[in-house]
Amino acid sequence: MKKLLMFFALVLPLTSQAAGYKSSLVVQTGEFRESDLIVRTVTDLESNKICLAFYIRTTGTSPQMTCYDGKAGFRSDINQVGHFREGDLVVRKLKDSVNEMSCLVAYVSTPGTSPSIDCYNRRPGAKDTIERSGHVREGDLDVHRIVDADSTKTCLVAFVNTEGTSPSLTCYDSHTGGKGNITQTGYMREGDLVVRKIVDQPNGMACLISYVSTAGTRANINCFEEQSGAYPEARSQTQPKAQPRYRPTE
Repeated sequence: MKKLLMFFALVLPLTSQAAGYKSSLVVQTGEFRESDLIVRTVTDLESNKICLAFYIRTTGTSPQMTCYDGKAGFRSDINQVGHFREGDLVVRKLKDSVNEMSCLVAYVSTPGTSPSIDCYNRRPGAKDTIERSGHVREGDLDVHRIVDADSTKTCLVAFVNTEGTSPSLTCYDSHTGGKGNITQTGYMREGDLVVRKIVDQPNGMACLISYVSTAGTRANINCFEEQSGAYPEARSQTQPKAQPRYRPTE
């Protein structure tokens, strides 16, 4: 009897360990580092999704992640193809040449910050270059316009000049042939809240940017097309009769 009890005492832990076996279908399949930016490729093998997790090597940072379908099994190839720096603000363009995706990431290398990212389909054969084609500074807010001409995308980066702030980034389709710059056309302040209306004249887009001027803040960007005729330069090619003083570019 004692031998039987000893047998069960040895077998039960083994069976409990076997019942607790778990498998994971979420694995890291790649890593990219550029200065203080780290990007890890996380693949969900069950859903065939590739996710890019961005974070900064600073204390108190928060990661940001975006996912897309894997077009070539579980493969990816992440490289930097463009960047610019303005003061504390860094903007980098990365591409996944295997899955034909491009990502813009904006960040500052300060404690407690987090990056802002926006990814979109990359046109095959694109040159992958980016260009800053506009900038406006109003109060403590800086807004930069970044153009990815080969992928016909325009991105706005909003950055509040306070300690420990995080930039915000949004991208939308570019329009060809439009003229003009980015300007502020509206402003509101109520208590600590500031809302500025920034228009992108060449693309006929209006963006409301809200923020508070305190340490650790992050601006919020909400963009939309505006049909009020506020951008005659961008609309001149489609309405030459209504705007005779503007002529289409040849």
